[in-house]
Amino acid sequence: MEIQPQPQIFDVDEQNFEELVLQGSQERVIVVDFWAPWCGPCKTLGPILEDVVAALGPGVALAKINVDENQQLAMAFRVQGIPAVKIVKNGQLAQEFTGALPREQIEAILRPLISDAPIPEAETATDQADDLVATGDFDAAARQYEQMLEENPTDGPALLGLAKIHLQQGRFETVQELVNLVEADTPEHPQAQALLTQIEFAHQCQQAGGRAACAQRVLSQSDDQEARHLLACCAASEGDYETALQEWLHIVGKRSNGDQAAKNAMVAVFHLLGRDNPLVADYQRKLYQALY
Repeated sequence: MEIQPQPQIFDVDEQNFEELVLQGSQERVIVVDFWAPWCGPCKTLGPILEDVVAALGPGVALAKINVDENQQLAMAFRVQGIPAVKIVKNGQLAQEFTGALPREQIEAILRPLISDAPIPEAETATDQADDLVATGDFDAAARQYEQMLEENPTDGPALLGLAKIHLQQGRFETVQELVNLVEADTPEHPQAQALLTQIEFAHQCQQAGGRAACAQRVLSQSDDQEARHLLACCAASEGDYETALQEWLHIVGKRSNGDQAAKNAMVAVFHLLGRDNPLVADYQRKLYQALY
């Protein structure tokens, strides 16, 4: 007798939940979509989930649960708002999210859980790692970058991406080692050098006593440009680049002794964020106006 393949998208109720979801998740990842016919965002999310699951192959399936008809299941999974998505693997809750997320974000959440997921031709290994970073899965992203470097030790995007992760984790020596491997004639080199400037920002902030101490200095004496510079360094080291750029722009506008250092710091942040970042376009224009 020919064994019929398991459907990849199916409805689930309280009677077949254990078989189709809990037992089924031993063989493949099960994405559980809690929805209702009256829910507008559910109608948006449903087709996206179906497309993503279909694209990721037989290692994943989509189980759809109508909460109006299966309130006990919704209570068991502590569903408080819909659409709610619970991702089950090996009988355990592996990931979850609420709301109609974009396709790219959903795929970035699911892909690391599916060992045999096909890689779309249009998506590179760098794209996958960058997606993982965007979702906050830094460990998985780091593994992806490291795998790329095993194949090509001078891969600029991988070196840069891995260095950024170590920077966020405060591993400055590792950042320095990775940056030193970025070749000078590559597009990644300016951004890699900007990571070293970011480390310098952190050191200056620490030596000044931290962000709160620098902010207090600025409040007590608003024309203390050194304090403003140190406050900007603290903000940049924490990823608050808008505050940092505001403070450095203020210094440049005052034409003080530290305006060159402030301008250099702004340029370093421009390289760090990349030209496509809206802050860069905005503050490049403001810096030009302040200088000329």
